[in-house]
Parts: sequence; structure tokens; C-alpha cells
Amino acid sequence: MRTEKDQSRDPREPENGKGPDTTERVMTKDATATTWWLTGGSVLLVGAIAAAVIVVFSGGDDAVSPDPARVAELEASAAERHVDQVEELVHHTRTAHEGLLPVLESLDTVLPADGSAPSEDLPDTEEIDAWLGTTLEARDHLEHAESGETAFNVTHAGLRGSVDLLASSLNAYDSAVRADEDRRTDLLELAADLRDQAVRAWSVAATQLDMVSVEAGHGHIHLYLPAAPGSGALTPDEAEDGDGALEEAPGHDDH
Repeated sequence: MRTEKDQSRDPREPENGKGPDTTERVMTKDATATTWWLTGGSVLLVGAIAAAVIVVFSGGDDAVSPDPARVAELEASAAERHVDQVEELVHHTRTAHEGLLPVLESLDTVLPADGSAPSEDLPDTEEIDAWLGTTLEARDHLEHAESGETAFNVTHAGLRGSVDLLASSLNAYDSAVRADEDRRTDLLELAADLRDQAVRAWSVAATQLDMVSVEAGHGHIHLYLPAAPGSGALTPDEAEDGDGALEEAPGHDDH
């Protein structure tokens, strides 16, 4: 397309006191047939796209629905993962439990859980450091676990948190050993209280572990720490370890 200046008068001469008219008139006389086809084709293409969008998003029979087979496959995969996670957590908890038992027995010797007076024969700091090292090793067994179902996450967090409390108890006891007489009594009471909290917290997590183990098909598992009567700690049920285990755990077709 081209434009052509209006040559009817001299553009330098003003009309009615106005400046020169510089407006260009669009001339269509040279527009080719190809131009019209391209323009018309563009309009048709836009219309086709709009129609397609309306069909896709109009809902009704064309609405997308989840594939039931795929949903079942994902649910089976999640169930199998949960079974494996619980089995792994039981294994690591058992190892941590074995390490914590002698630590608690040693601590109960110098800081009785029944509320009686602490031993005046205080252990040296090296022995306390050894207890703390064993406790931190037990925590390491509970450190690396991927997030899973809610019941699994609650169990894992409870176990790990209780070990942290026991480590805090040992740190408080170590401070008591190093402190002067004026501060030692308060620090010993703090250490005893933290130890009792650790045992109670572990008992709750151990009960939760027993429940998720049964639900996952692994049967009962009782990994409780020793607690003094009246401490408020939960105790295991009457089932034997392994009771309720399934030959084929849920979500595992090949077990």
C-alpha cells in the first residue's frame, strides 16, 4: 500500500488562517489480492483458535478426569513406601534403644529416678562425656529419615526429641559436677527433671511406634526405656513383640 499527497493546492498556502495540511490519505488502489487473502486468513485462524479454546474449557463431557488406574498405582506406591519407612525406623530405634539403656542405668545410679538423694560420689567429666557421646550416637540413628505419613513423622520426631532431652539432662548434670556447692543442688534437680521428661517423651513415641508398626504389618514392637513408678511414663501393652505381624505387609505384594 502507498500514500499520495493531496496536490489540489499549494501546501505552503494557509487555508482559513491555518497551517499547511500535512494529512496523508491512504490509497488502496494498489492493494493486491495476496494482501486480502493474508488478512482474511489471519481472521479465520484467530477464529479457529478461539473456537478451540471454547471447546477445551467449556467443561461438560470434555472435562479432564483422573485416571483411576494411575491413582491406584500411586496409592499402592505410597503404601509400600510407608511400610518400608516404618521397618527402617523400627531398626534404627532398636539400635538407639540398645545404646540408651546403659546410659540411663548409669545416670539413675548417681541421680536416682525414684526421687531419692543424688549420690555424693560424683563421676568425673570424662565418664559423663562418654554417656553424652553414646546419647548423641543414638540420636544419629534417628537423624536421617525422609518425611512420610503423619503418624510416621510424629513418631520419628517424638523419638528424636526425647533423645535431645536426655542429652540436655546430661549437660545439666555435667554442669552440676563442675559447679560449686551453692549451684550444684539446683543443677542436679534440673538434670533429674530433664531426664524424667526424656523418658516420658520416649514412652509416648514408643507407643506411637508400636501402633504404626502394627498398622504397617510388622507387628508389635516394645522399645520402652526404664521409668520409675509414678513418673507418668506410658507402659507397653500385654502383646508380645511380633504379635500381629502379617506374612505380607500392606502395600507389598512380594512379601
